[in-house]
Amino acid sequence: MSPAATPNERTALVASSSSSSSSLPPSYNGDTRISGTKKPRHHNLAGMPPWRFRLACGSVWSATFLAAFDGTVVATLLSDIGSSFQALHLSSWLGTAYLLSLCCFTPVYGRLADALGRRNALLVALAFFTVGTLLCATAPTMYALIGARILAGVGGGGLTSVGSILVSDLVDLRHRGLFQGYANLLFGLGASLGGPVGGWAADQFGWRVAFGAQVPMLAASVALVLLFIPHDLGHRSESEEHETWVHKLKRIDYLGSAALVVSVACLLLGVSLKTAAQTADGGEYAWSDPLIAGLLTTFVVFTAVFIYIEGWVALNPVLPLSLLARRTPASVALSNLTMAMCMFSLLYNVPLFFTAVRLQSSTTAGAHLLPYTAFIGLGSLLVGWVMRKTGRFYPAMVVSGIIVAASCAMMLSWNTDSPEWITWVAQSPSGFGYAGVLTSTLVALMTNVQKEGRGEIAVATSMTYMFRTIGQVLGVAFASAVLQATLKADLAASIDDKDLVDLIRRSTTIIPTLPPHIRAVAVAAYSNGLHRVCLMNFGLAVLTVVLLATAENEHMPESALPDDDEDVCEA
Repeated sequence: MSPAATPNERTALVASSSSSSSSLPPSYNGDTRISGTKKPRHHNLAGMPPWRFRLACGSVWSATFLAAFDGTVVATLLSDIGSSFQALHLSSWLGTAYLLSLCCFTPVYGRLADALGRRNALLVALAFFTVGTLLCATAPTMYALIGARILAGVGGGGLTSVGSILVSDLVDLRHRGLFQGYANLLFGLGASLGGPVGGWAADQFGWRVAFGAQVPMLAASVALVLLFIPHDLGHRSESEEHETWVHKLKRIDYLGSAALVVSVACLLLGVSLKTAAQTADGGEYAWSDPLIAGLLTTFVVFTAVFIYIEGWVALNPVLPLSLLARRTPASVALSNLTMAMCMFSLLYNVPLFFTAVRLQSSTTAGAHLLPYTAFIGLGSLLVGWVMRKTGRFYPAMVVSGIIVAASCAMMLSWNTDSPEWITWVAQSPSGFGYAGVLTSTLVALMTNVQKEGRGEIAVATSMTYMFRTIGQVLGVAFASAVLQATLKADLAASIDDKDLVDLIRRSTTIIPTLPPHIRAVAVAAYSNGLHRVCLMNFGLAVLTVVLLATAENEHMPESALPDDDEDVCEA
């Protein structure tokens, strides 16, 4: 972390009562500066006029919206894309490749945002994402398309993390949770619209148009960022302000970044291949398979290399070990990991309960997730509002975690005879709790790192997003491993036909067509397997509550800005 510099006309305002004398960068409109005891005209750290402040936030959130939109577009088009290339067996790698590169490069953007500036880091992310999306629209083969998704994932890792860093620089900490709620709402809106819009575009014009149509929207997002995000936003010392681009690029921890990328890639690729891929002869990978064992061994080796580089070599570590050695940052990182594992396991397996156990349509299965989605938006806004009013995040964190654990506990009662109401009521509150945990832990992290100044905000934020995205991949992978192991054992105990067992494990659409006695076996196997997945989710939720409770029970600093019920952009 850079040493504190003497306040000057380019020193960022720190949101604490002890820093009310800080000045604002000249690019932020001089008539809104804070001086002496005069109250600011606007509720934002940058001191921008309300119209520009709203457009700046909108610029950031437009990138967040498009990242979410793209994710569900691809999920909807997997079948169409695979069929067009006659490579349906490779279609799942479109999602896996994107998520792998996103996980690997998310932590890199923290230091990139410090070295290049917030706006430039977001523009780099948008450039990778836009080029990757354009290449998806023009890909001549499935392998080229997978490569394009990897490139898009490199940018996707920065769209959400740098966006969050930017908002932390724009918004006073007292309002940070509320603004995270706005961001979550737009992310949810993008995810909700991506599927139907992408499906309609593919039906009307072909799947390539669903990718190509995103490029103009991404170009518009780039224009908004260039026009409305201040170029000098973010914490920098006076010496860093005058550095050339060459010196800025030299400060990036390339060795640590490379070691981290290799480590995370090997872990996620090894787990993904073990749980979701087939060998050349149509079988499954064993943990002892040379490929899986080699990837996991490489993960361990490069993790050790990464720790050595970060602890003893790097001058500006991409992920400072000292950050993880502190209670609150460690609590936030690990709780985001376990919570993401729990929620993505739930998200991917709830529809299976309705299609494989209740033998209902995919439309009905999807409808049961709508309350969950609605509760995410409600949870983000309500928890953000409560933290703004009380100045405390610890109760919101723990209570939100308990809500998720209670929801997972109710889901343990699901079976073929469960009343319809419990299938709607049980999993819906988990969306509220999940959003509450994500929002409150981000504020907890910001509160903790700001005690030492604002220099660690970017690195700490990208660290949190890295743990969260790793948790998403691991949650889906481990849930799949639990389910498939249960199905394999239960089906083999009652069905002698190995090919039929494999078919039931790989496709739920065949279950309603089976003879009644075999159908009952299949339904019972899926019910048992999903019950074990729910047990895993409950355990992860309880572990999350324990991890959240280990955070320091700190109070948010008193705002340097008025905290009233007026518009957050105007005073």
